[in-house]
Amino acid sequence: MPEFSQSKFAAKLQNIVSRRREESGLYTEIAEKLPLASAGRLLDVGTGSGLQLKVIHEMEPNLELYGLDLSEASILVAKENLKRYEVDLRVGSIENTAYEDDFFDRVTCNSSMSYWKNLRACFDEIYRIMKPGGYARLFEPQNDFDIDQVVKTIRENMAGKSWLRRAAAVALNKYALTRGQRVGLKLYSQEELEMVARQSQFGDYIEIERTTLQKLPIFLQITLRK
Repeated sequence: MPEFSQSKFAAKLQNIVSRRREESGLYTEIAEKLPLASAGRLLDVGTGSGLQLKVIHEMEPNLELYGLDLSEASILVAKENLKRYEVDLRVGSIENTAYEDDFFDRVTCNSSMSYWKNLRACFDEIYRIMKPGGYARLFEPQNDFDIDQVVKTIRENMAGKSWLRRAAAVALNKYALTRGQRVGLKLYSQEELEMVARQSQFGDYIEIERTTLQKLPIFLQITLRK
């Protein structure tokens, strides 16, 4: 029996959440932070419903897009969402992929490290499949945050939505950030991620800084250069 995160129910729930994130402009905000190359290959790790790739295609239609996710159910949802586009979608782990050496110009990821069993091995694999001169930019919630400020920001972001949608968003995010470890979610500190990244093939070619997405002050922006 697959883990909950890889179940069909989880994929359907993720698709609903992802559509609301697209509607809110989150995926556009992430794409603008990359920044995108005008051509070449881009991999979205933990692509889920694939809607981040849809937004990237709309911004840079000449990019060759690839998506990777542990969940077969999520990849099936992504294939449906992206059926109008030419996107290479695969089931698999970023710890050990079948991509060629020096293959990607860009690699991105949003809030998927909880599912990485070996962080250093995953960083090393990103290094292997990324072209010299390319870079990865990853976004990850970190474990040093003020939950009251997070809740306040979510309510402000959703001021025009129904009471039910605001309450659901607060409850979902509050649970994920404070009790998500019960369902396998793990949040890292900036120091932990810096230590592991520097021990990887990237060495000193890393930069980790705090950033906001949707005005939420809980994210780290991790840049890895080759």
